[in-house]
Amino acid sequence: MLVGVPAPAARAQTPDRSDVVLVLDFSASILEGPANRNRFGAALERIADRVEETSAQLTAGDVTITIVQFAAKAADYPGCTDLKLLGSPTAVTRFATCLRSVASAYRKGLDPKLTSKIGIDTNYVAAMQRAAAHLPATAVRPAMILFTDGKHDARGVPASQVRVVRDRLFANRSPFALLPVGMGLDPRLRDALQSGLVSLRIVKDMPPCVSGATFDWPQVVFESPDEAGNAVAVALQDSTCTFTVETPVPTPAPTPGAVQSLDVTARDGAIDLDWTAPPGNTVTITGYRAHCRAGSGDWIEPKQAVTTDTKATIDGLTNGTAYQCEVAAVASAAAGAWTPASAVVTPLGRPAPPGKPSVEALDQGLRITVAPDEASGVSGYRFECSDDGGATWRRDGDGASADTTAQIDGLTNGVAYVCRAYAANAVGVSEPSVLSDRVTPCASLLECNGLLGPALGVLGVVLIGGLLAVIVALYRERRRGYVIAVVDVIHVANLGHGSRFGIGFVLAPDTRQVTGIVADRSPKADIRIRQVRGDRFEVFDRTGRHVTTSGEPMVILDRGGGRHELVLRAFATNTAAEVAGRG
Repeated sequence: MLVGVPAPAARAQTPDRSDVVLVLDFSASILEGPANRNRFGAALERIADRVEETSAQLTAGDVTITIVQFAAKAADYPGCTDLKLLGSPTAVTRFATCLRSVASAYRKGLDPKLTSKIGIDTNYVAAMQRAAAHLPATAVRPAMILFTDGKHDARGVPASQVRVVRDRLFANRSPFALLPVGMGLDPRLRDALQSGLVSLRIVKDMPPCVSGATFDWPQVVFESPDEAGNAVAVALQDSTCTFTVETPVPTPAPTPGAVQSLDVTARDGAIDLDWTAPPGNTVTITGYRAHCRAGSGDWIEPKQAVTTDTKATIDGLTNGTAYQCEVAAVASAAAGAWTPASAVVTPLGRPAPPGKPSVEALDQGLRITVAPDEASGVSGYRFECSDDGGATWRRDGDGASADTTAQIDGLTNGVAYVCRAYAANAVGVSEPSVLSDRVTPCASLLECNGLLGPALGVLGVVLIGGLLAVIVALYRERRRGYVIAVVDVIHVANLGHGSRFGIGFVLAPDTRQVTGIVADRSPKADIRIRQVRGDRFEVFDRTGRHVTTSGEPMVILDRGGGRHELVLRAFATNTAAEVAGRG
């Protein structure tokens, strides 16, 4: 219906003020891959070409451009901040020059001069803070374009701070756009990168361009450097309403095929990798890349990142930890697919020394045993014994046996030996164990137990002495009898037998009256008593020493000064209760 109808004249409009910060990742996650960084650099150069070709459109728009580079820290790209393009072909040229300079910096890779300033980690917090400084509150179309390929991993800045800082800086701004561009090169990490960048994305109340198209940013992760470079150009176009032509996406460069027959071998703190070149490959292979990692940790590469050989060694690994390894062929333009090893591999060090051996004496030999160790991949044990302080050793054989017990024969009876053990695995042999106790080969019970004869003699002496002691005790028991104490006629206590006794008074807590007496042989007894010959007693109270005889009353004082009548009676025959108590 519109054929032949002339289009209405375009109404002159004042361009909206756009402030755009292009934040570019210079961390190791981007710069360590030469093929990919070269391709992204080429995409930036194509954007620079389009900037120069559309100079008239850019000078007609009220756009201010800033380029920021970041890794562990963020910094303005030198000479490329706050470029005001409105009516300034010089500023447009400068913008194109900045893009080409950044492209050249990507091609150089990990430049020590740069990494010493901004590090190699990926710090989204620093990137957002630096970008915010170039986005004034008065901007009508403020936007931050974030290009990256790694997760936030800056030391000292927890990942939880990324969302906190984003919200503090930008959540209350309207309009505002934070447009992530993720170069998702590793398909296994692409989902995690997608999730992280989606949580960063902000598209809030951005005014449409003259075309009326609604501002949107549905995709945040791309699958190649070319697609990521094109996405940066689209983000510039949508944010400024002036950069209206997308950069063309070139035909992807051919990639080498996948390597074959990847074998991995565990070593002490290292893994050896051996593989076969891709079969029937039509792309010139310039080298190979290999890496291993534990679980979902960081990939670890060999000291030489790219090798022209079909084998490599990755060291600096942790013994006892399982690693997954991969290898990819590399061409001049791109890398091939990663080929994983068919199984995880665990580096293995030499085993720890076995525990102290236990040794059993035999006739002209010794039997040695150690506790098994299944945690170090031990495949066998070796044993040896010495009778000269370790100057020479007699072994159980030339190699290691899986048995934890061994027998060494041909030794000399009556000579003391010490023994030690070694553990072996696929890597090597452990240090020796601690020495066993000294053990002497022997042929009979008495010979194998040199202390048995003296021990039997000592035992006989002890038995004879014990019998004599029993006889003396029985004799003394028969002679001593026992003693009864009666206080104030009503309180009676059996003081037992012997020559030294004591009485303790039991006092009522309120009246302090004596309510009973008890036998108390301690030095602090209220009344201390000593029996002497002729049924006579020496009695000690608080006033001093008194002498009395069995059955004769006497007066004593308790610890409170109370006077009491005391009668002591000595009997020559033990009571049935005492005899039963001692039995």
